[in-house]
Amino acid sequence: MKKRHTVFFVWLLLLYSNGVLHFLQGFLLTRREIHLKSTVSDGVSCCLEPKYRQIIILLIDALRYDFLAYNNSTSTGAIYHNNLPVVHKLMKNDRGVLYQFVADPPTTTMQRLKGMTTGSLPTFIDIGSNFASDELMEDNLISQLTSSSFNVTFMGDETWVALFPKSFQHSFPYPSFDVWDIDTVDRGVEGHLTSEIKKPDWNLLIAHCLGVDHTGHRYGPEHPVMPRKLKEMNSLIEKIVSSMNSQTLLLVMGDHGMTRSGDHGGDSPDEINAGLFAYSPGWKIKFNDSKTQVVSQVDLVPTLSILLGIPIPYSNLGSVILDFVYPEQLFQETHTSEKDNLTIALSYFSDALYINAKQIWRYLETYRRDSPFPEAEFQQLSSKFTHVSDLFDGLKIEGCSQNCLSNSSCCPNHLKLKEFITTAQLFLSEAKEICRSMWARFDLTSIIVGLAIFTSSLLLNATILIDCESTSMKPVSYIGVAGAVFSVLLQRWLIMVVLGLSLAPVLLYLAMAMRFMRFKGFHLTFLVPFFLAVSYTSNSFVVEEPYVVHYLAQSLIWLPLLFKRRTGQFVIRSGLSLSVRLGLAFFRCREEQFPVCEAHSLHRSLTSLSGSNWMLCQRLSLALASCIVLYFILARYLQVDKKIGYLVAIVWCHWIVQSACFLLGGDTSALTFLPKLFYSIFVLKLVRDIYQFVTDNEHAKLATAWRQVSSTEEMWPLYGVLSLHGFFASGHHTSLASIPWEAAFVGISHSSSQGGLTNVLPTFFVSYSTAFSMLLHVMAVPIVALSTTTVRKNKESRVRLANGWLYILFFHAVRLLGCMGAAALHRRHLMVWKIFAPRLLYELLFAVYTSLGIVISLVLFQATM
Repeated sequence: MKKRHTVFFVWLLLLYSNGVLHFLQGFLLTRREIHLKSTVSDGVSCCLEPKYRQIIILLIDALRYDFLAYNNSTSTGAIYHNNLPVVHKLMKNDRGVLYQFVADPPTTTMQRLKGMTTGSLPTFIDIGSNFASDELMEDNLISQLTSSSFNVTFMGDETWVALFPKSFQHSFPYPSFDVWDIDTVDRGVEGHLTSEIKKPDWNLLIAHCLGVDHTGHRYGPEHPVMPRKLKEMNSLIEKIVSSMNSQTLLLVMGDHGMTRSGDHGGDSPDEINAGLFAYSPGWKIKFNDSKTQVVSQVDLVPTLSILLGIPIPYSNLGSVILDFVYPEQLFQETHTSEKDNLTIALSYFSDALYINAKQIWRYLETYRRDSPFPEAEFQQLSSKFTHVSDLFDGLKIEGCSQNCLSNSSCCPNHLKLKEFITTAQLFLSEAKEICRSMWARFDLTSIIVGLAIFTSSLLLNATILIDCESTSMKPVSYIGVAGAVFSVLLQRWLIMVVLGLSLAPVLLYLAMAMRFMRFKGFHLTFLVPFFLAVSYTSNSFVVEEPYVVHYLAQSLIWLPLLFKRRTGQFVIRSGLSLSVRLGLAFFRCREEQFPVCEAHSLHRSLTSLSGSNWMLCQRLSLALASCIVLYFILARYLQVDKKIGYLVAIVWCHWIVQSACFLLGGDTSALTFLPKLFYSIFVLKLVRDIYQFVTDNEHAKLATAWRQVSSTEEMWPLYGVLSLHGFFASGHHTSLASIPWEAAFVGISHSSSQGGLTNVLPTFFVSYSTAFSMLLHVMAVPIVALSTTTVRKNKESRVRLANGWLYILFFHAVRLLGCMGAAALHRRHLMVWKIFAPRLLYELLFAVYTSLGIVISLVLFQATM
């Protein structure tokens, strides 16, 4: 590999990175955290007389609303209906009430916990933190409780301990990320919950169960295991209710829902509609004429603050749920009439809403001081808050030094109270919606700059690809590398400086190259990635992309035969076409495709196929056959070491052990040894074989067969399409709900992953599993590029290698540009965060692994050639 080729790759990768970073800076929405804290003495966010001394939160992860709601239909309902009869029983009087508990996307546990404790709205980029649960620095409900000398007891999902370290008087955390383990966390919660409830030393008790969520991930909501887990939760609720005193409030809630496949992360109705059930044996919860049926999850924060008599967290945007704060405790103290009770209740609601409104207005004023806030919207909110304050001041009765509770003559009339409540709720609602829309504002300048830099990088890539051999101009390329480095480092500086450093060397290079460029390397099939890139502007094409890619792959396999007939091609093309066709059996269905699309039985996990021993035998037989075929191909065409059979045997044995553990309910820790053995042998052997391939002329049979399929011009477009087809054929899809969380703990256990780098391996395994097809294809470029030459160290070989890597980089860059353009074009589209933004993030992951593969290959071949 010549030195100038290496310089070109470095230049291209830096330019692409620069363009992407600028684009993401303008497109992926972020919110500035304010680390100020509310206090009792600030005169803004505190406080009313508390209604409860103790509150129990039973958080059942992924508890969808219809899991809680009672189904009165006479026809047979879904298998997950009516498995929580205790909820229906406790709702017979006003002591219990059920709501839809609407989550803000992204519907991942980390973001939902932040929303339910700070009252803030998440932004799309927050989803990345689901892998790493750092301490929550923003003001929150837990920190307010500890600051007020209240005691918090916790048990369940260890995520809480990472978010709120040293905040719990007693804590019993359990590992949460192993989605195949459906019982450990729930058993731990059940073992501690009853005994902790009986202790008098707590004010808030949090129990976070994961069994329902993990059952969804492992089996789906319609598997027979789901009713079992829900009935276990029903028994747990019964135990809690029997242990409660009259001054305690129980909240049973979900942090999000789940799709039909048991996944979550997006914004479909099944994912955002969780359930919230509230019950108190001593106090009425539902206000007499209340029609509230739906509440937002962020509304929980100010509500609990009012109920416990603590300050509302500084950054909260939620509104008090008036049903919960119905002040029945005040009526029992005064023994007033029913008419006076209504007046006292409305007055209490007004006080709670005014505290809530003052807290939110203070937050908006603070946020505006250091961050951009639309002036028109701010003045609109300012006017509404002034009106709220004036109405509240108008509720005061002249000459009354006592409050409404102490003296009924000091109570405002009902009309004024109801007018204030309506106006205050309108202000709170508009403030939340304006903030939501404000944090959905895009920086168009950064987006345009990013697209401009990325497009120029693509032109440079195409220029070098078309005439890789003749374009040299070393000084320009070195200047370009230096300019790209400085433009990455100086991102926050003037846009014109960044553009100049990035684009000037590229434009100079293109102008000089056009003078003597020969288009001998251009072929019409190079336009294939542009077809895919354009299709990303259509949400229906993105949803149906696997089948578009499959059709394109089959077309590229067979169309060349219409123009050029080569001896022996038909058999090879038939074999390749058949293997591509078999990949359809493993294509995954997106949520938008149900019920038309159903997952093939080969793609569904064994644990989701109940009562079918014959299916187990069929699947294991197919696994054995695939391993034998893989071994035959490796031994016959690549002439690899016969010891490769040991690796194949390890894989098959792992599948057998995995199936036995899942079907028989065994401990999944038994699955860790074989993957570790495979990882160790595979990595060592891969490095050795790559090095040996460069120096050994005998490893070319498979690649020679591949070269018979296509000419040099036809080969790389088909190769690029097959890399994308491999992604879909391995059971993936470009949606948040399709992230393969189950890959996180293949070969490792929680006991071996506790430490400072707890999430590194799981994160790597999930991303590697997702982008493996891209990494595999880019690492195999030398096998394909050098297949027809017996001398690996001449000029022709170096040019072929460079062309191969340049085209793969070009192929993914064109599609990434299409995703960036589609996301920017549809940034206000209804489906931007459900379809276009996830597609962009997946393509970014593909680009990262493609670039990583090129860098590794460059290092290896630079050393050996």
